Amino acid sequence: MFYKINKVFLMGVLVIAAFIWGANSLSAAGEKHLIVIDPAHGGKDTGVKMKNKVYEKDITLVIALALQKELAKEGNTQVILTRDSDIELSLEERKKILEKIRPGFLLSLHVNSGFGRNASGFELYYPGFKGETVAKKEDKDGASQARNKHLNESVRMAHLIQKNLDTLFPRKGRGLREADLPIMDELFIPALVVEMGFATNSEDKNKLLSPKTQVEIAKALSKGIKSFFR
Repeated sequence: MFYKINKVFLMGVLVIAAFIWGANSLSAAGEKHLIVIDPAHGGKDTGVKMKNKVYEKDITLVIALALQKELAKEGNTQVILTRDSDIELSLEERKKILEKIRPGFLLSLHVNSGFGRNASGFELYYPGFKGETVAKKEDKDGASQARNKHLNESVRMAHLIQKNLDTLFPRKGRGLREADLPIMDELFIPALVVEMGFATNSEDKNKLLSPKTQVEIAKALSKGIKSFFR
């Protein structure tokens, strides 16, 4: 469902534009890697319920903010969040942010559900760039080469993050999966969707609700990202 762009979103775009201007001016002094972190859901779009008044939107935001803090310690990485508070953003609004920024990488954070109570662990999804929309915008050979490059970068990031999440969820990795990601439609950047555990599994849910584990997840993601950009 699409929503009208609200004033908060418009202010966010202005802030992002100012950030981009600053990032461009810094590039002369030393290139910084720009990454967008997308905490799924927000506002009335709550995502899956965790407990009482705690929802997926809350977990993804807390971990995204912790991840941003971790990455800020790395001097060569700049981070933008699609949202840094409990606001509702449509898919189109998120895509507009990405189109304007064109980051070096997109990391979208989610909480999984379904497949029965025994389903547990984390899943990593990367875009296969199967669609032909992008190819129409660029020459065939160039588009194909770029897709392969971004696919390889997405898979490499997935492997690095998988390695670090394995320490938090031993033997719970559900593998890397290729998927058509709605947020990536008509976009042409390396990306990864991280399903950080199952809300429908009691062990996973307790971990995701733990402030200590939330920080540990952020640190694990940060380690993977830092390794990717080295």
